[in-house]
Amino acid sequence: MKRLLFISLLFVYGRICAQEEPLLKPGRVIFYNVENLFDTIKDPVKHDEEFLPTAKSKWDTKKYQLKLEHISKVIAALLDSIQPIAIGLSEVENRKVVEDLIAQPALQNFNLGIVHHESPDERGIDVALLYNKDMIQEVFDAFLKVEFTFDPDDKTRDIIYFKGYMTEQFPVYFFVNHWPSRRAANGDSEKKRITAAMVLKAKVEDIYKGEPFARIVIMGDFNDNPDNKSVEYLCSGNYKYPLNQNLVNLMRLPQSRHEFTLKYHEQNDVFDQLIVSKNMLTSENPYYIKNSAAHIFKPLWIMYDNPKYGLVPSRTYLGDFWVGGYSDHLPVYMDICFH
Repeated sequence: MKRLLFISLLFVYGRICAQEEPLLKPGRVIFYNVENLFDTIKDPVKHDEEFLPTAKSKWDTKKYQLKLEHISKVIAALLDSIQPIAIGLSEVENRKVVEDLIAQPALQNFNLGIVHHESPDERGIDVALLYNKDMIQEVFDAFLKVEFTFDPDDKTRDIIYFKGYMTEQFPVYFFVNHWPSRRAANGDSEKKRITAAMVLKAKVEDIYKGEPFARIVIMGDFNDNPDNKSVEYLCSGNYKYPLNQNLVNLMRLPQSRHEFTLKYHEQNDVFDQLIVSKNMLTSENPYYIKNSAAHIFKPLWIMYDNPKYGLVPSRTYLGDFWVGGYSDHLPVYMDICFH
């Protein structure tokens, strides 16, 4: 009788462990600017003329399918030995291209949910969030508008705002960003990125007023480096309301080592960043970032050896000339461990 009871208890314990096992495995958070992931169909409300079969670029179905294959290959390589938690994307045209991406053979085995919303950006590029539905229970998703009172006609990407649970104890918030470009001719580009930082920082303050133990993960292409004004403002300790947890930019270390996520001539930039609340760096917590570190993914096969500037990301186009690469940005990632 005792033997039967012992076996029964082992069976029950085994079932509980089996149910918890996927959550206990480490997972990876990735951000990737995929460089103009457009379909080949004219959208009447977007300026997508550059990416059509009739354009100078001759963007057609064959090139689009290769682009999907390439981006999915990079993401799958990042997930070769670890499961995804969340994947932030920028420069996607619409939800359909994101659906086409996760339908690629390299990504079909992952149970990925999609958060996407049509932003007012004039070029028609948006941000998106993929999240592992086996690891995260979604509570809601929304979008933060970034508007410029000093230039109301200029439109930019909204910021994705997602709340979920990876354990029953504390909520986690993901924000996916693509801040205004540096290309503005009127000198307002830095001011616009600072505006985006103000919008995001205000939302983080608001979260911590109601949920002081929440976890925050901010990712994106900020079009600024970790030591530029906009990003430093976001991560500064100066808040309208005191925060329970300050924000820590995990890309400061790669920048200090002169690494890059994109390169312009000889200039190394780390525009693609992962920023987290300090409570995600403590290993005593239910989940935490491994080694408190983020990394840049840079295998040689996604690089191009430029005769003048050395290794640079292998991009899709050089001007109007199609070279069939991957992206002009490198992806960044960090690993989360669970107790």
